Amino acid sequence: MAQQVIVDANYAVKVPEGLDPVEATSLTCAGVTMYKALKVGQTKPGQWVEVVGAGGLGNLAIQYAKHVFGAHVVAVDGNEDKLKAAKDNGADILINRHTQDVAEEIQKQVGGVHNAQVTAVNKSAFTQSVNALRPDGRLVAVALPQGDMELNIAKTVLDGIQVAGSLVGTRQDLAETFQFGAEGKVHPIVQTRRLSEINDIIDEMKAGQIVGRMVIDFTKE
Repeated sequence: MAQQVIVDANYAVKVPEGLDPVEATSLTCAGVTMYKALKVGQTKPGQWVEVVGAGGLGNLAIQYAKHVFGAHVVAVDGNEDKLKAAKDNGADILINRHTQDVAEEIQKQVGGVHNAQVTAVNKSAFTQSVNALRPDGRLVAVALPQGDMELNIAKTVLDGIQVAGSLVGTRQDLAETFQFGAEGKVHPIVQTRRLSEINDIIDEMKAGQIVGRMVIDFTKE
């Protein structure tokens, strides 16, 4: 919570010119996490990527998949505001997990996705995502719900499904993440708030009401 801190230069990554520091706050965490996860998913131009959970991580996954990797995106969420934001950020297909069978809809519309990025803290999201993959697809686990992941064994074996975990990224990944932000290819959904509002923010977060990220501006009273 300090206003200033001393950091070993070997572990610091410079925010490039042209990148808003407020936007950099999200890219430092959510941005690099999803940029790396899309690399783990071996995302290629023209492929289909499923982004499960269109919140702070998911909205950046959509933007990196679209504007950096050149992929098509299916966004899955149960919140209509987050799905609208996903559409604004470039998602090609929107699926509300409360009203649609996610895997069935994806298989019907695009024949399955090449990789699924699971950012939703929900065990059922992992099961749905395995079933949404096409043969040789990759499930990339990013979220950390409690418990175990269930796999459709027959599909996993017969379709050659791969499952990988991805946690944050390297300093090089962060430098690349920042650069794409500075070039305007990615814009995090961020809102600045006062420190006095921090408990309200936590309540909103627990209630799933936040789209994107909240940033505390210490210069505001």
